[in-house]
Formats: sequence, C-alpha cells, structure tokens
Amino acid sequence: MSNLHSTVIMKTDIRGFTTKVGMLSELDLSTLLKQHKQFILDIAAKHSGGIVKGEGDSFWMTFPSVTAASLAASEIQEELRAAQAGSGDHARLAVRIAITLGDVLHQEKDIFGESVNLAARIESVTPPDEIYLSQAAWLALNKAEIRTSYVGEFTLKGITETQSIYKLDQKHRTRIIKDQVIVFSDLHGYNSYAESHPIEDVERLLIHLELLHNQVCEAYGGTIRMVLGDALFFTFPEASLALAAIEHLCDEWDGFIQKNQALCSMMIGSHKGDLYQFRSFLYGKDINDASRLQNLTREVSSLERSYALVSSRVKDEVIGSVWENRLREIELPESSSTAKQIGDRPIYEFVR
Repeated sequence: MSNLHSTVIMKTDIRGFTTKVGMLSELDLSTLLKQHKQFILDIAAKHSGGIVKGEGDSFWMTFPSVTAASLAASEIQEELRAAQAGSGDHARLAVRIAITLGDVLHQEKDIFGESVNLAARIESVTPPDEIYLSQAAWLALNKAEIRTSYVGEFTLKGITETQSIYKLDQKHRTRIIKDQVIVFSDLHGYNSYAESHPIEDVERLLIHLELLHNQVCEAYGGTIRMVLGDALFFTFPEASLALAAIEHLCDEWDGFIQKNQALCSMMIGSHKGDLYQFRSFLYGKDINDASRLQNLTREVSSLERSYALVSSRVKDEVIGSVWENRLREIELPESSSTAKQIGDRPIYEFVR
C-alpha cells in the first residue's frame, strides 16, 4: 500500500535565530525553544494539525486542509505579536511561514516530496511576520474565509519551474486588554551610576534587575510588557497581586543596592485600567497615568530607598483586605506639573 498522500504542508522558521542564540545563555535558550515548540503545538492542534518533524526554530507540520493551515498560521502570527507587544523588532521573535499542497510520501515519521521541498524554498523568500502560499495551496483555499493577495513569480533554487506565490492578508485589529493593574518601575540615579562605574558593575546591576522582575512576575502572575534600559512596564490581573509584587521588588532591590553600594533606588507607579494593543504597539490613557505616577515619585519621596505610588483605582480594589492600611493618601505639591496632569484624584503612598 502506497504512503503517498495529497498533503497540506506548513513550514515555520524564526527570523535571525542564529543571531539570537548568541545572545542567550544555554538555560535561556533551552527554555525559549521549549516554550516556542509548545506554542506551535498548541495552535496546530486547535486546527487539527500536528508537527511531523523539526526542532529549535523550525518546524514542519501537516493539516487536513489549506484553510485550516492558514487559520493556524494567522493565529501563530497574531499570538506572537500579542505576547511580545512593546518589544522592539531586534528583541522579539518574528516567524515566517510557508504553506504548500501536493503529493507527499509519509515514511518513518518523516515526509518527502516536491511540495516538501517547495515549502522550504518558499519559506526562504518569505519575509518575517508574513505567510506565503504556493499556487496549489492558494487554489484549494476557501477564499470566502481567508483573504489573500498575489506576490509574484519566483525562481526558486532546486525548483525547475517558476512559481506563482501568494500571501495571506492578515488582519491586525486593536485588542483591548481590560482591567489590568499597570506598573512602571525605574531606577533613580541609574545614569550617574552607569557613568561612574565599570561596565561590569553596570551589567551586574542590570542582570539582577531583569532577574528580579522576572521572578516577581512569575511568582505573582505578572506579565512584562516592555523593557527600556533600567525602566520596565508590566501588568497584573489583580491589585493584591500587584502590591505583593511591588513590596517584593522594593525589599529585594533595596537589599541588593545596599549590599553593592549602588545608589539606585527603585521608583514605582501603579494604576488600574485598560491597555490598547495594535500589532506590537501598546498605548492608552491608563498607561500614561501609571507612567505619570512613576514620574511623580521623584517629587514626593526622599529617593533614599525604593518607593511606590498607586492610584485610587488600585486602592479601591483592595478595600477590606490587608493591603488597605498599607496605602496612605498623600498631598500633591501644587507646583508639580505632573500633579497637575493627574488632577484632583487622590494618590496613595505604599507604606513599607
């Protein structure tokens, strides 16, 4: 009995993976690859597909139809963008995807055939974040459900005939991530420290800063949305979790800077609201309000130890809990331009 079957093939590949490998430790690389494989597996399974072969940054999958493969490919791109919102192009994972259709030999958990080779060649000319299809795949696609456009004619290495290639027209809609406790952290005195200390000391400080934020977010269900030098923007689903994370951050960071004689206290602002995400962009009034609170910390604190301000929206969510008495309303300086932007809303100091 022949193992030759008409098969929908999808190939994925991470852009610039070799460069990224050089920037990661062995442990970080192993974690990244495991997470990426599980991510691909989960989405493929939702659309009745599965991985045939591949490891690391590249996978071969089969699907019951071109439409199912296209829906899976679109979801991969959309979810990757969502998970890395706020990350610059140099930092985020960008995947390119090729889909083909044709007779394939299935043998010993592997696949062989012209459409397999074609998928590899099409993927090699696919730009990051795009999904390209062979002409055979495009012809079999349910075009009422999936929008496409013609890319052009390509001469591909190892393929005798010129190939017509199409791409999926992905829909990038703004997502609203509702009811998040938004936290901004920044180091006071970091620039002076970086300019007056050896680069090894600066690296050690930044490594500890990143490690501490990762640990805290993992412990309290937070998500790091953006890292910009010594400043981080992250979110939590509940105010109680955010406050526990803030306390942990401040206590651990103060111990670290005292031990290392680094005059870089952590200044934190927190507000509750909605995030707006379009592709990898994050924006919204509530993000701005949290950032303003973080800026205000420098005007109302002694700056000798880590310090946090939270908005009334955060306070309202913890009324009746152990956190309520840890939040003390403060009087805003009349001369502060930041305070004027905040308006007459009460602001609370997190008492540690």
